[in-house]
Amino acid sequence: MFCSVLLLGLFGCTSQKKLVSEAPFTIKTPSSQEFASGREEGGTGFTLRLPFEEAPEDVEFMAVYFRGHSLEPKMVMEDGKSLLLCEFRRESSDGNGKFVMHADPMEEVGNQPPARLGEKDASIPFELDANEAVLEYRKKGKKKSRFYKIGDIKEKLPRQYPSRPQN
Repeated sequence: MFCSVLLLGLFGCTSQKKLVSEAPFTIKTPSSQEFASGREEGGTGFTLRLPFEEAPEDVEFMAVYFRGHSLEPKMVMEDGKSLLLCEFRRESSDGNGKFVMHADPMEEVGNQPPARLGEKDASIPFELDANEAVLEYRKKGKKKSRFYKIGDIKEKLPRQYPSRPQN
């Protein structure tokens, strides 16, 4: 009997991250917006905006998990309000956006296939819908991270940046 209780106790401890139902801050009208540069080397990606009702003083934000990516949040002021801003840029094949196309296949060895759509980063511990994110935070001075799920993220129309005028 004692052994079975001990085994259940040991195997009952999981490394799965637990979501908290309430956080010491309130996020209102979260949004996501795809962007595309007018130049090939400018790249594409998306921006996630998490505006606060009131800026939290005693909290530090560690990461945001959104659409299969772990993003680094940055606290910024916009129109007098605090918000967390996360940007994701899609990487091109060789860093400059070009594939090597050559009659000799050996010249094309460095080309990398693009990542599959919806491919998930293995380090993300959550299953999320496209309009959901998880915010990892901790109280200042504490070591234990907490995870708060944000839902109903609105998708804004994509932003197309213009290219540089040709002379």
